[in-house]
Amino acid sequence: MLISPNDSISGHESAEVPAGFSLIELMIVLSVLSILFALGMPGLGRFLHDIEIRGSAEGLRAGLQKARTEAVTRNTLVRISFTNVSGRPAWTLGCVRSNLHCPATISSYSANADTQIRWGAAQSNDQIALSAALAPGHRMPSGVTFNALGTAPGVESNADASRIDVTHATNKQARRLVLMITSAGAIRLCDPSADNGSVLRCS
Repeated sequence: MLISPNDSISGHESAEVPAGFSLIELMIVLSVLSILFALGMPGLGRFLHDIEIRGSAEGLRAGLQKARTEAVTRNTLVRISFTNVSGRPAWTLGCVRSNLHCPATISSYSANADTQIRWGAAQSNDQIALSAALAPGHRMPSGVTFNALGTAPGVESNADASRIDVTHATNKQARRLVLMITSAGAIRLCDPSADNGSVLRCS
């Protein structure tokens, strides 16, 4: 018995092969995706810059805490110096009175040359409101000296920095963070844009 090409062996009609997207449909989908991507880019950029600022601020806090710990452990004056005049993240930590047991440079840090993160410092007598951002490189170079008790007398005498702003050079909308240093040696990371009443606001 001959089987017609239009007949299926099972007695059921053969399934039709689904058609693919037309060129016009594909172009419409790509156009919509491009628009959505463009709309999301500013938010994504700020998110990434916020992460950069957070990482720099946390690293700076760790450096300050290390300087304080070294001062107490070595029973001597230890200074962390912020060395870049334009505010690029960089610091050197060492003993104020160096000797064989207490080197002038214990450790140091310098960010990549292409970083857009910037620091600005202020002293207690500057009386700049926390709501006002410090310009990149403000009062740089600067630093903080800790003594054997872990305190920072230079903060009170206005010889040392009491505040360091961490900002992004090209994105003014990125979330600025601020490190506050007290004469007692306390180091606090603050977020000026946090909600009113939040402990993170430090105001």
